[in-house]
Amino acid sequence: MNNTSPAGETGRLRRLARSPGPPWALTCLILLLELATPPHIVFGYLYVIPLVIGAPQRDRRDALAFLALCCGLTLVNLVAPEPDPEWRAVLVDRLLVCLALTVTTFLCLHNRHLLRQQVDLEVRLAQADLRRDMIATLAHDLKTPVLGTIATARMMALEAGPGSGSLLERGTGAILASQERSLRLIEDLLRLFRADQEGLWLQQESCDLGRLAAEAIEAVGPIAREREVTLIQRQPTGPGRLTLPGDPGGLRRLLENLLLNAINHSLRGERVWVDLQRQQGQAVVTVSDRGQGFPETSLPHLFERFYQSDPEQRGSGLGLYLSRQITEAHGGRIRASNLPAGGASIEVRLPLEEPPA
Repeated sequence: MNNTSPAGETGRLRRLARSPGPPWALTCLILLLELATPPHIVFGYLYVIPLVIGAPQRDRRDALAFLALCCGLTLVNLVAPEPDPEWRAVLVDRLLVCLALTVTTFLCLHNRHLLRQQVDLEVRLAQADLRRDMIATLAHDLKTPVLGTIATARMMALEAGPGSGSLLERGTGAILASQERSLRLIEDLLRLFRADQEGLWLQQESCDLGRLAAEAIEAVGPIAREREVTLIQRQPTGPGRLTLPGDPGGLRRLLENLLLNAINHSLRGERVWVDLQRQQGQAVVTVSDRGQGFPETSLPHLFERFYQSDPEQRGSGLGLYLSRQITEAHGGRIRASNLPAGGASIEVRLPLEEPPA
């Protein structure tokens, strides 16, 4: 982890800003040497020293002004009481010194620009590390009380009895749905943290995609019932099950995230479809809804971290980002589109053969 803090980098810039200006004493000393020697003896190249020493404290305008001053002082010794018979050679030598000073100045300006970029990058990296550490710590600390609440609510639901329709049953059902949603968000944050630190690790085995889809529908069923949204699974055509090599936990989370996204964008009484197909050596999963669809401007950004196409909708902006990570870890592709008749669909294509490591 980068130990550079934003406060430390800010102090570094402030120290640079408070540093003294160009070393004028050294500049005056070089000028005296120039004036005290014949024109064919060139000391102008020594102006490189004050030019480089003061470069970190000068902006572009000050650097160019100091360059013009040094070039002028280099040429001033040509005005001598007695003209030098080889003044043309002396002029060429001093012009070459001016060219060297110019190149040095622009290199110093470029280095200053690179230094600013480095400081900005270090600040952003330090802030990103701080956010990741905070997310991991909060997610880990919040998971324990949420699990305790879920266990207590399930015990209360058993006391109420299934199908009684009592206030206790409805209340415990609402508590369970809310806490399971919170637990899912916490697990997404932890998975995101681990993926950033270590990458996604897959436990490859043969997965029945139809069974995983049914389990995902059962997992998000309470949320769908709360929103009065019906979930419909369409099995693939053709003989046999749709099996593929992959990580069952990751694929189940992928399907749950896609279903939750469709539920959150559906109106009450609407339906969400999960279509499973086999096409050209690929397993194709399509989750579609009949909601308002995605804004066209948000389609290229849907699978970015913390991106939300509609800030008023419930969500963390992590579900689709993790879906993309899981899909790409399995060697697949994911894309979103709006349906002509209204609503949106997200299509995931996964290879039926094991992808290369």
